Amino acid sequence: MKKRWIKRLFLVFVVLLGTIYVLNFKVTIRQGIDYKVHEIEMPLYLKVLDFFDRHYNYKWMVERIIGDSRIEREKVFKIFEWTYKTIKKNPEGYPIMDDHVWHIIVRGYGVGDQFSDVFTALCNYAGIDAFFDSPYSEDRSSRITLSFVKIGEVWTIFDPYRGVYFKNREGSLASIEEIIKGNWLAEGIDKDKNKEIDINYAIYFKNLSPIKEMELQRSNIQSPINRFKYQIKKWLR
Repeated sequence: MKKRWIKRLFLVFVVLLGTIYVLNFKVTIRQGIDYKVHEIEMPLYLKVLDFFDRHYNYKWMVERIIGDSRIEREKVFKIFEWTYKTIKKNPEGYPIMDDHVWHIIVRGYGVGDQFSDVFTALCNYAGIDAFFDSPYSEDRSSRITLSFVKIGEVWTIFDPYRGVYFKNREGSLASIEEIIKGNWLAEGIDKDKNKEIDINYAIYFKNLSPIKEMELQRSNIQSPINRFKYQIKKWLR
């Protein structure tokens, strides 16, 4: 009996040493500064701790934003309004930073695609499928970043950078199919009714396609389970 306990303790000791050894492996993370990517080395245990720290901060943040809302549309619009009013446009002269979504929230400012980055990540944490993409204009001379959100069974579009969403002519949120067909009107969340929407969305909507399914990507791999699924798929490619 004594020998058996000694073997078990030795095995635990070996596993513990092995875990400590692995967790101290050097790994790299990437950080973009003014569109130049830099690699930063850190121990694996710190990367894991940072990941779970962000995960629980997202959960806490979403709970604060949506409060007691249970209806998907209400949740989306609370997150949409919070993103538009909380994240500020990148101040002139400030570096454009690109790292984790959570760091955009902490910094409190970002460029166009980062507004969608925050908005769609928080929607996913609220249990609502969302991602962002950057469709080209009709002549492919420019791009715009838009957020695609599934409310119920309907995919619709938001532009959190400009605080704009889209209704159909009947006054309901326009589905992406309706937007493709031209049945849409831009609506600003800004309370200033005199503020005009100064972008021609129509030239970008001509290149949209109906959404069949959402793949795992940056917006929905901030949680541990989805990150694990994403890494497995990545390794199997």
